[in-house]
Amino acid sequence: MHLATRGSQLALWQAHTTQAILGEEHELLIVKSSGDLDRETELARFGSIGIFTAEVDRAVLDGRASIGVHSMKDMTTTLQDGVVLAGCLPRGLVEDALISRDGALLGDLAEGSRVGTGSLRRGSMLRAARGDLEVVPQRGNVNTRLNQVLDGDLDACLLARAGLDRLGLASHISEVLSVERFLPAVGQGIVGITCREEDSEARAVLEEKLRDPDAWAAALAERAFLRGTNGGCNAPIAGHATIDAGELHLRGRVLSVDGARRLEGEVRGPMDRAEELGATLAEELLSKGAGALVEEARRLTS
Repeated sequence: MHLATRGSQLALWQAHTTQAILGEEHELLIVKSSGDLDRETELARFGSIGIFTAEVDRAVLDGRASIGVHSMKDMTTTLQDGVVLAGCLPRGLVEDALISRDGALLGDLAEGSRVGTGSLRRGSMLRAARGDLEVVPQRGNVNTRLNQVLDGDLDACLLARAGLDRLGLASHISEVLSVERFLPAVGQGIVGITCREEDSEARAVLEEKLRDPDAWAAALAERAFLRGTNGGCNAPIAGHATIDAGELHLRGRVLSVDGARRLEGEVRGPMDRAEELGATLAEELLSKGAGALVEEARRLTS
């Protein structure tokens, strides 16, 4: 049984961690994604085509691999026909992190400082927090983005804390940004596992060995919220669910690209109603006008 994965350091960490649980007999199949091949185009301009996930799941669909390993925040809201999300690893750290060249905190960065990010969500929240900074579109893997700061091309950048931690790069973090100000991306910190819908053997294995209950419920709720708002990487949307004693608490936020406007809400309920709770929160924010913010973002980034 082969595990399909991208070849970046972080993707390989995810794949090797999955492999360790399933057994070394499950070999890795490394594929190149369109996001790996095109390092220039801003991520938001790709729309919802799954530039980091499509080729991995295509390898699953055509039988080259039985399982696809993904960073869940990169997964499209609707998967390719014939592919299902069947498992996930326990959730890692969820916060965004600031890396600055001189160790400065976000509030201490000089006016006009150039801060890189590849995330429309992070860019919107950064503009809301510090409208005097210059938000610079950033592409590349974690080390590439980090080095742009260390080499002086940027004054700072925003990255997922989980990725830095998993790659042993947490010492470079200048500030862990609060979840309240920088609500995480849907699926941030979760490794998602896909397989063919008709592959009952793989699904049974994943459900038994690779389906952390809390991370699974959180993922279902967050992805239902994203799907309900018609969101994706070209819309500044955040969603974060936590589980406590079987109760799920989901917070969601939709922003304008410039960060000047935002709509947010929250819901609570049993974790076994995760998808229903996500859909309910999406409906609430849509009733407040979230759809207009999403469409506006798509126009500005197309």
